[in-house]
Amino acid sequence: MKSWVITGGAGCGKSSLARLLLQQLPEPSRFFSADLAVAEVMKEEATMQKLVAAFGTQVLVKPGEVNRQWLRDVVLPDEGLRSRLEGVLHPPVLAALELARKAAEKEGVNLFLAEIPLHYEIGGTVSADFVIVVASSRSVQVRRMMETRGLDEQTVQKFLEAQWPIEAKVERADAVIWNDGSLTSLEAQVLTLASPLLQA
Repeated sequence: MKSWVITGGAGCGKSSLARLLLQQLPEPSRFFSADLAVAEVMKEEATMQKLVAAFGTQVLVKPGEVNRQWLRDVVLPDEGLRSRLEGVLHPPVLAALELARKAAEKEGVNLFLAEIPLHYEIGGTVSADFVIVVASSRSVQVRRMMETRGLDEQTVQKFLEAQWPIEAKVERADAVIWNDGSLTSLEAQVLTLASPLLQA
């Protein structure tokens, strides 16, 4: 089973690439999204208890609901607090990833594709045969995040500053998809990427 990782900067179009790439892959293939896994983990009572222990009750909007706005405004810009948050969220997400990978392998899947935004930030602890970085210019990242997530520019800049510079990720990639342009341009790059790799 081949194992590929999609990573890159916020607002670069990682999810769009994953969706297009999955359309090109022969069955059977499986997909894992770290972002979706984080969303599920944050709904769990055990996670909320750990967050309250780490940050106090202000981390909850109300019992059973995490205060994401507070995390963005207070935790994200502070390296120490952000590290504490990652200490709560990363272990269960990585465990979910490993379970998904093992299940895919047991099913005889041809390719396991994982979208992991912080692949390099967490030290490349996720093993992969091939790492694809989706990159965009900073101005495009900011515009997309403001449009798609309804965030103000200051919050977007906090997101971007909490991640590695996109240039550093590009340097380490096995393949780079530059996504500053249209969907048609992205589709063409996906076709170019998928064809030779799937024959390897």
